[in-house]
Amino acid sequence: MYTENALAHVIQDESVSGAGKSVEQIAAAAREGMEKNRICLIRDFALDPDLYLAFLGEFGEPLMNYSSLSELAKTDPHPQINRVKYKKKAEGAQSVHYVAGGLRPHSARSWRSPRPSHFAMLMVEPGWREVPAGERGESVVVSWHDLFVRLAERDGEVFQEHFDRLSATPITFEANNVREELSSLPLLYPLADARGPYDVGVRLKQDLRDKIVGIKDRIPDFEAYRKSLDYLLDASADEQFFACFPLERGDLLLLDNHRFAHGRLKIVGEYVVDDEARSNNRELWSVTVH
Repeated sequence: MYTENALAHVIQDESVSGAGKSVEQIAAAAREGMEKNRICLIRDFALDPDLYLAFLGEFGEPLMNYSSLSELAKTDPHPQINRVKYKKKAEGAQSVHYVAGGLRPHSARSWRSPRPSHFAMLMVEPGWREVPAGERGESVVVSWHDLFVRLAERDGEVFQEHFDRLSATPITFEANNVREELSSLPLLYPLADARGPYDVGVRLKQDLRDKIVGIKDRIPDFEAYRKSLDYLLDASADEQFFACFPLERGDLLLLDNHRFAHGRLKIVGEYVVDDEARSNNRELWSVTVH
């Protein structure tokens, strides 16, 4: 029901085949797609951590994953790969990568300086597909440029006021479980290779609405800023702006982390068969690249 979004069609129609190709060949084809669209889908990529990281190494340096930098349980296939898989909650803190609920569109390592250049997702196991559409963990991406162009057309001066405020106000916030060098950029920041006035980088944390309350003394005209942030968060979570589609086994989605938000729709985490609880085996490997 979300594939009517033009970007969703472009991503799928202009995908690159990885079948029978070397990492270098796949990266060369993907680089062309990235240059054109800033996002590229590779089909039939090998489910191999080393090949995955070798491919991403063609675009930058894969960063250490969340678990390796935090106190959370470490169950990932490699120190640079985040395993995103449903896991029934036990005692203590739990990574957002284990929950069944949807993930709001957000930027990878939104707090980090320097800003990571790319984000990648490799689908290892799509999980249950017999559940209704919208509950299969369909991947979501939001093009910031496309969103801002549409908001400018729809809301005019109201949009421009929020856009200008979020572009002019430096803000520093921390991760929940990871300690890294922190950025002091505005949420909307300029890009050296911008293709227009709304082609900007965005760093957006899923829980930023709550996070800024703890730093409100450092934000000038906080109430006005909060309204602008609410405007951005509400717009980015509006499904009419989603490019949304299910990833199949071996699908690798590479995106420009400055220009795209990523998220997913909810999944059915578990159900009971013959009095036995079964967990969804959906598994995705994500990597942030600097």
